[in-house]
Amino acid sequence: MGRKLRRYVEQTLSPETAAQDYPIKTSEQEMTRLRMQSDLFRADTESMLDRIGVGLEWRCLDLCCGVGGITDLLSRRVGTEGSVIGADVDSAKLTVAGDWARANGLGNVRFEQADAFATGFPEASFDLVHSRFALSVIPDGTGILDHMLTLVRPGGIVFVEEANVQTMECAPTDPVWDRALALLVDTFANIGADVYLGPKLYGMFHTIGLTELRVRPCLHALRAGDPMMMHLPGTVEGMRDAILSLGTVTAAALDQIVERLREHLSRPDTLTISYSMVQVVGRVPERGLSRASMGRVGGLV
Repeated sequence: MGRKLRRYVEQTLSPETAAQDYPIKTSEQEMTRLRMQSDLFRADTESMLDRIGVGLEWRCLDLCCGVGGITDLLSRRVGTEGSVIGADVDSAKLTVAGDWARANGLGNVRFEQADAFATGFPEASFDLVHSRFALSVIPDGTGILDHMLTLVRPGGIVFVEEANVQTMECAPTDPVWDRALALLVDTFANIGADVYLGPKLYGMFHTIGLTELRVRPCLHALRAGDPMMMHLPGTVEGMRDAILSLGTVTAAALDQIVERLREHLSRPDTLTISYSMVQVVGRVPERGLSRASMGRVGGLV
């Protein structure tokens, strides 16, 4: 990790800060991006929850839920006798999530501020623990999976949906797309995150002993006017401070990249392919997992 970026990460690594290990600044724009991202993959998540068979009275945890995550999808399935907790380190996002839940009548959902690596929730207390777009975008994110394994009861479900940016494409191509994508990937890599993590999770689940594995990659084609069409320039803008801390691009040059990319993505003949959301599901054996299995995920990447 470069000296400038290491200093940036160390300055934002407090659990009390909304950014914690995350290079995208919390802002109204970021809240909107998270909601659009959730909408884009909503049907994909619905489909997997149906396959899992999430049912009445389940106790579910949506870890790193941001502005709401999949808590509404879980809420409807578990019913009034079930419960859903949405947990995130970012108090600003949780405030938005709480307002959204109340507006949508999600009476069996509550939100709690918690460190995803050590939530403080009782061990083996959930029927399902889920996380989406967290393990791949913060330093040493697979440590979150280590903790998730301790929270699921024997026979319960671990459900992770993670990114793979390998699938991101733009046609017709343009150098500004390539440059913006490289800046995004390099910034995450330099803080110790892995935005190609998604497909690797299947092997991790297998190695640690989870059973009944399911895997499904999900991606979408986007055109001018689609809400997520401007995802890449919007994300780069949100990562501005972290990107500039690398020292590989000036502020003026970064502004120009974003402006030119927005122009290119506004063309009616431009098509992009999204990053993949790779869904991986596994069941904890009824006999449980050994402590050794639950503590070694980070070393399997």
